[in-house]
Amino acid sequence: MRRYLLASSLVAAAALACVDVSNSGQVLLVVAPILDSIFVGDTLSPRDVYVLDGSGNHGSPGPVIWSIVPDSVASIDAVTGKVVGLSKGVAVVIATAGGVQSGALVAVSRPLDLTLQMDTIFLMPNDTFTVPFAITQQTPGATTRQFDASPMPGVYTIDAATGLVTALASGGPVRYVARLTDGTNSVVDSGAVVVLSLADTSGAGRFFMTAFGTAIRHRGGGALALNYTRLNGKLAFRLVDSTPTASVNEHLIITLPDSVLAAGTFEIDSISPQEATTQISQLSAICQPKHRWALWYSFFPTSAIRMFSHGTSTDSVAGELSITQYVPVPGGAIISGRYLFRAQRTDLYDDPLGAELVRGTFVAPLRTDSGACSG
Repeated sequence: MRRYLLASSLVAAAALACVDVSNSGQVLLVVAPILDSIFVGDTLSPRDVYVLDGSGNHGSPGPVIWSIVPDSVASIDAVTGKVVGLSKGVAVVIATAGGVQSGALVAVSRPLDLTLQMDTIFLMPNDTFTVPFAITQQTPGATTRQFDASPMPGVYTIDAATGLVTALASGGPVRYVARLTDGTNSVVDSGAVVVLSLADTSGAGRFFMTAFGTAIRHRGGGALALNYTRLNGKLAFRLVDSTPTASVNEHLIITLPDSVLAAGTFEIDSISPQEATTQISQLSAICQPKHRWALWYSFFPTSAIRMFSHGTSTDSVAGELSITQYVPVPGGAIISGRYLFRAQRTDLYDDPLGAELVRGTFVAPLRTDSGACSG
């Protein structure tokens, strides 16, 4: 089973696409575009590199030395900066000028590629979920896709044509396999299904999420849901998916102004960094929320990425949270579900390349907390 565990260095490089090259903090070294794509065997022209001052003026960075990591995904000419795609993956193109480095991402695809967008799927018995995927073709044409039968049909079954997973009983992780062909090329990708049955709310649940854009994440960890008391005495809801490790601290948080007392689907609205930052400092985004909003953030030892739910220019709705099951148990309830929403990185808030698509599945205990906003 292939795991998409993108190294922290890749995400950090994306976060540091603008790097300070002066003691004043007013001048930045920029590599653009921050994200590009290429097929195996094709070439990309050198990235643009310039110095950006505090007034928005572009200047020459002087001599630039190019490198790329990992060089198994793509190669680069150290002098010209020309990139050649070698194998499927994501690489960081690094420009060094004046002793300072700045980076951008290059995604390399095979001529025919299938990418499953949920490596691990968490469900409760009786849940269903259709495996999301993306197909990339160098030469557009007809393709045939098929999913292998479940190796443990007592845990889950899967529709061979559609990828619809039906969870039956606790177990896993159990592998699932997708195959794609265009008659000439064939590719295979795989993931896992985990079916959970939690007896009470005393422990933690589980989640897996992906983010696609200039921050690429495939992460799993603990999940917890709360119906918590707002400042006005009513209950609000919060889902927290967390992956704290020694090298990175990541959290995905979805907040609803009202409690969750049954299965249902809830829209996730847009929230700007200014509104969220101001509200969070006043505890109103949490303790008196006016919006259904979402936040994802990742802290590294030397950098951070933060992004908020963000719709389009014509629609403020960024996506939705779906609670597929609500099962009362001692201490509260167990919920399962999934989320899918658009988000915008705060460090690239005015750049279309700062857009992200975030999705995930979870099984979580739902508790009631009366003290979160009392002190």
